Amino acid sequence: MHLTLTLSGFCCDLALHPVDAAAAARVCALGEDLYKTNSIEWWRANTNNTCGMRLTNDSLLEAALDDKPVPFDAARIATSAAMLRQRPFLESPEARVCLLGYDDETCSCTWVWRNVAGFDADKFQFFVQRWDSILGVEDYLVLDEVCYDGRIADAAVWGESRGFSFIKPVVVDMDVVRTELGKAAKKAA
Repeated sequence: MHLTLTLSGFCCDLALHPVDAAAAARVCALGEDLYKTNSIEWWRANTNNTCGMRLTNDSLLEAALDDKPVPFDAARIATSAAMLRQRPFLESPEARVCLLGYDDETCSCTWVWRNVAGFDADKFQFFVQRWDSILGVEDYLVLDEVCYDGRIADAAVWGESRGFSFIKPVVVDMDVVRTELGKAAKKAA
């Protein structure tokens, strides 16, 4: 049997980059024009990106076993949320980070597991990132990976893309990010 989990809504690709005072001032001065410079390559050049599906009230989540719908409670995904996984930049001596990217690309992602013996919703494990404090939006959650019964999906198929627009670049104090990570660590312990 094969199991699929499809999330339809908005894809996002967000990245944080440590910036010094001069770069922070440039980001603030250029605003959205920053994307017209070579900074777009800077955004894509490292591993601080989070590319995934944003979880919103309008997101549609469907599970199926051999193409037949199976019951699934999407509300439990949010309980997996943790603060950002990309932590290497936290060691940076810079006092600020710049947020670049987009979060409004209409699309879907379908995760596929082949050779599944049966369906048990409790066997799903979700890797969800919480961007609340960075973006100032309550429950700003990004689903970037799903496992079933300890296995990552055999395939993740992206589709129905309809374009996006870049967010205005934002400069955030590194201490805000560090504080949120500290809270998340205490909550997990």
